[in-house]
Amino acid sequence: MERDLFAAVEFANSFCANVNGTQVAASIVPELLELHDAGSLDDLDRPLERGRCSFVEPRKDGEDVEEYSRGSVPLSWDGGCGRVFGSEFVFGRTLELEMDYDVDFEMVKNARGGSRINEWIPSGGVYWEELRKTIASRRGAGNAWKALVWHQGENDVFTFGEEDDTTATYLGNLTALVAGVRSEMMEASETDAWRCPEQIPVVVVQIGAWPGREGGKRVKAAQKQFARNDPRAALVRTEDLSPFYHFDAASFLVMGRRIARAYEEVARTSREVCPGDLAAVASPTSELV
Repeated sequence: MERDLFAAVEFANSFCANVNGTQVAASIVPELLELHDAGSLDDLDRPLERGRCSFVEPRKDGEDVEEYSRGSVPLSWDGGCGRVFGSEFVFGRTLELEMDYDVDFEMVKNARGGSRINEWIPSGGVYWEELRKTIASRRGAGNAWKALVWHQGENDVFTFGEEDDTTATYLGNLTALVAGVRSEMMEASETDAWRCPEQIPVVVVQIGAWPGREGGKRVKAAQKQFARNDPRAALVRTEDLSPFYHFDAASFLVMGRRIARAYEEVARTSREVCPGDLAAVASPTSELV
C-alpha cells in the first residue's frame, strides 16, 4: 500500500513547474499512513458521534450569509462544511478517534474565499460583523469556545507593491483580528471558561507553496512572527504539501491532523498569560508540522 500511495501522490504533484513531486510525496505519505494506523481514516462514510460542524459564508454586499451546511450537522466529508471538505474533516476525526475526545464539540466554520485580511478585522472589515454574529450565536447552554483556527493569506500576496499592500500590514491586522475574536469568544463562553481573552488558543495555518512570490514570503513571515509573539498560539506549516492553486484532498487530510496536534499542544501550555500574571512563557509549539 505504501509504495502505491507514494507513487500516486508523486504523480499527482509532478505537473507543477519547479516542484519536486517526490519531495511532496515524502512529506504527505508518512502522515497519511499515520492517520491510517491511528484509525482516523476508518469508515469515512460514517459521521462522527461527538464532532459536529457548520459552515457559513459571509457576503460583502450585505446579503444574507450562505449556509452551506444548513446548521450544525454531524461531521462528515459530505456534511456541507466544505467544498466538499476542508481541514475541519480530519481535525475533528483526529480529536475524536485518535485523541479520544469524549465531549461533544463543533467545528464552526466562517469562511470566504478570495478575501484579504483587512476585510475581516474589527475596525471596518466587511466580514467582521457576520463573523462576530457567528461567534455570539453559540452563547448559552453551557457552551464555551475552545480555539480559533485562522487559515488565510493567499489573496494578500497579490497586493505586494501596490498602493493597498496588505502584506506590509499583515502582522498588525492579524494581531487586531485575533484580539477581537478572542474577546468575542470569551464573551460568548461560560463565565468560568477563561479568565481573560488571551488564554484562548489560536492556531495559524501558514500559507503554502502557492503563491510563491515575494509577497508570499512576507505573509509567511508575519504569520510566523505572530505565533512567536503569542504564548497561546501555534503555527502549522503547509509549504511542503500540494503546491497547486488549491490544496488537494491528501493535503487537506494531513493538514487537519497537523491542526489537531497544534491545538492539543498549545492548549496544554501555561494559562498564565493574563494581564497581571507573573510570568507568561513562550509557547513551545510556535511552529509545528
